[in-house]
Order: sequence, then C-alpha cells, then structure tokens
Amino acid sequence: MSIKFVGLNGIGEALCARVATGFGEVLCRVPREAIHALPVYSDAIEREIRSQRHAIMERLAPALRAKLAIANRDRAIELLPSEVH
Repeated sequence: MSIKFVGLNGIGEALCARVATGFGEVLCRVPREAIHALPVYSDAIEREIRSQRHAIMERLAPALRAKLAIANRDRAIELLPSEVH
C-alpha cells in the first residue's frame, strides 16, 4: 500500500499525521509509547521527538502501512506499541 504523509503535528502524548492512501485521507495517531517502541527512540524526550518527528514517522511507515491495510477504510487509526516492529 502506498502512503504519503500530508500533515504532521502534535507532541506531548502523541504525534498525529494525516496520511493520503489509495482510499482517502486517514488520521494516524502515534502515542509516545509507540514511539518509545523504536529502539533508537526508546528514551526520547519531547524535545527530541519534536525535532525528529519526520524521521520517526518514516521509521514507522511500515507499521502504519500494515495497520492501514487492515483498517477497513477507517478515517482514523492509532498505532499501538505492540504493532511497532
């Protein structure tokens, strides 16, 4: 599945990205716990997450693609820490 990030914001509890897919735009929420599931960001603080948010979302793109593939055309999803590989 092809995805394109068209908007990225938020911090504190989560990053939120608007993602363009083949079936429309989906809001993807990535809580801090899911970000911390990435080994390189396991102890990242808010300032680091904010400055690296684009790189974080690129690292999470495979997990987001997998989640979107089974999302049944939902308009919003949340990536769980257990879904980050």
